[in-house]
Amino acid sequence: MDIVKGYNFFSEEECKELIGYCDRKEAEFEKLRGNQSQDPKGGKQSVIPITQRHHSRYNFFYENSQYINRLITCVKTVFPDLEFPIAVQSWVNIYRKGQGIKWHSHAGTNGNSFSANIFLGGPKQPGIYYSVDPENIFNVENETGAMHLFPNSLNHMVPVNETKKKRYTVGITIHGYPAIDRTLIHGGAVNSANRETIIITDVG
Repeated sequence: MDIVKGYNFFSEEECKELIGYCDRKEAEFEKLRGNQSQDPKGGKQSVIPITQRHHSRYNFFYENSQYINRLITCVKTVFPDLEFPIAVQSWVNIYRKGQGIKWHSHAGTNGNSFSANIFLGGPKQPGIYYSVDPENIFNVENETGAMHLFPNSLNHMVPVNETKKKRYTVGITIHGYPAIDRTLIHGGAVNSANRETIIITDVG
């Protein structure tokens, strides 16, 4: 469906390397489990991946900055009217057996904020479900290395992983300049406890 746009972002080799990064990130947050004040919303059996529950602590593209210029090219290609600078939030999702994410949408401003998902590896099916309205639900199958971009307000969900193999993705929210508000600036501030937001200009 045209509302979800595809873009070939990572090669299969890059995906394999990034899976190693994802596993290291998961291990980092696993060490926090014993501290209840630092491990929000659920324990070991939570349906939400631990890397997603700690999304405010890091930014995928900040920690993998070699891909930022590629992200700029992608955004300019798919959303040529989006105004720079942009604010980007990005995190890792590692879905173990029994984990998924229920229906939700992302915060932002219609027309200036977009969400995206990059599939890195693991079981490709059943993909992600999107809902324009209760009578218009569709599925987009995962493609290794592909980024799927869509309006931030579009409801979507990730079915529970029924296999023993981990499913790896990168979640992203992109905000054009008119959508950058105090909350986003706070998330990117040097002295903030959060590290979830980076500001990217279109000038190399």
